[in-house]
Amino acid sequence: MPIARRSALALALAPLARPALAQGDFPNRPLKMLIPFPPGGGSDILGRLLAQRIGDALGQPVVPENRSGAGGNIGTEAAAKSPPDGYTLVTVFNTIVVNQFVYTKLPFDLHKDLTPVAKVALAPTLICGGPKLQAKDLREVVAISRDRPGLLNHGTPGLGTITHVSCELMDAMSGGKLTQVHYRGTGPAVTACVSGEVELVSAPLSAVEELIKAGRLRALGNVAAQDSPLMPGIPTVAVAAGLPGYAVDNWGAVLVPAGVPAPILAKLQAATRQAVDTPEGRAALAARGIEASFAEGATVTRMIAEDSARWEPVIRKAGIKVE
Repeated sequence: MPIARRSALALALAPLARPALAQGDFPNRPLKMLIPFPPGGGSDILGRLLAQRIGDALGQPVVPENRSGAGGNIGTEAAAKSPPDGYTLVTVFNTIVVNQFVYTKLPFDLHKDLTPVAKVALAPTLICGGPKLQAKDLREVVAISRDRPGLLNHGTPGLGTITHVSCELMDAMSGGKLTQVHYRGTGPAVTACVSGEVELVSAPLSAVEELIKAGRLRALGNVAAQDSPLMPGIPTVAVAAGLPGYAVDNWGAVLVPAGVPAPILAKLQAATRQAVDTPEGRAALAARGIEASFAEGATVTRMIAEDSARWEPVIRKAGIKVE
């Protein structure tokens, strides 16, 4: 082949070769971990820990960045609309599944615009009773909610949050009714329960553990499907309330924009596994009140579909809507 033709062919093929080279060289610069909630909360704690440990596994810094607002939608939208090159990740909890049905219109499609990298954690969540609660256990709470609907007040960190809809699910399954009182975040909701403003509150273990140890709150039940090693002796709501089948697994995951090339996605998944699915990773999460729970991206896709089918009728029946 003449030199001129070989040169022309090489130039023509060069653009095709560049993506492969870029993928093989990934990552060659710092990455970004978007955290769709303010500093200090459970999502922030998990996101910052993941950024550090995934960065260590990849050999490049992963810089955490809080993009809070609209129940996590602002940060998740920013991730969905980022270039699909693997350099932007987002830490989410299953609130993103609930948001599809709570918000009138979302600026992204959870099923089409984002790709799961991996499930990374479970955030053990408790229903607790404060000093104002006279019921001795969750079965009695359910009985009161049936006999005197609306008498007992349940504090939530906000309308449409996962702890709000998890309580609506309990009402739907028990045939009772608790009055939902919405606060601006988990901290104010927990404070309201401790002070006696509301009888009940649902919150992550990290937010209530010290208050339970001090006797200022009573742990009535764990909303998850099974007992948590971080909360020995605390029964599931299904057992404590006599509601077989009740389960709300408050899972956390890492997502990327849809379209990230498969080789890069595989590298991110391997790094995420190394970050959480090791003795060191599990210990680091446990120290922050979070249970490590790794699953590959395909499992997260299935979980999103299953949770979507489960939560939509509960939310529609309760009439939960954020304009």
